Amino acid sequence: MSALSISMRRSKRTQRGLSLLFALMALVVISLASVALVRSVDTASLVIGNLGFKQDATATAGRATELALTWLRANAGANLHNDNAVRGYYAASRDNMDPTGQDTAHKGMRAVVDWTGATDCSAFAKGSYASCMRSSAPVELGGNTVSWVITRLCAAEGNPNGLDCATPPGSSGLPGGNRGAISYGDGQLTMPFSSSQYYRVVVRVQGARGTTSYTETIAQM
Repeated sequence: MSALSISMRRSKRTQRGLSLLFALMALVVISLASVALVRSVDTASLVIGNLGFKQDATATAGRATELALTWLRANAGANLHNDNAVRGYYAASRDNMDPTGQDTAHKGMRAVVDWTGATDCSAFAKGSYASCMRSSAPVELGGNTVSWVITRLCAAEGNPNGLDCATPPGSSGLPGGNRGAISYGDGQLTMPFSSSQYYRVVVRVQGARGTTSYTETIAQM
């Protein structure tokens, strides 16, 4: 067998070996790309799913606010002159209320909320708040758990006549009104809203995958 024939056979074997090596490298690259694609799709699905849960919780909060307002209408009058903590109602404004419990800048001065409907606020460290507020009893609504706190925008409990309470904005028929603002006792209107009161409704919704949503509504009733 000639030396040229032997050299050609060795060259063919070397080429086949290199082809196999490149094929294996290409397979590894394709596999890594496939894994990255799967992870990307999983992440996108997770983000879209979480966004959907968040939107559902926010929509449920609107329904819960309607329930809270229905309770206010059913108890209009003297029943709303004083606190009813069992129902999550407070007849005086709580300006220091920290609904989310995330206000670390005012520890020791804030009023935290026990959203379980209890009164001990055991989820918060002692000394990290000034007072504990109680929410309404949790209610299942559309697969979510909702509860709320209502505060009347007055400086104190009692009959609103003679109290500093938030008043409606000024009207064209009443010169000098406090147009565009809500404040205590400033620019009191006697007509036609003398019997109207402002209420702050804070709703908390707990949904799937630990989703938590807070909404706040100011209502005039």
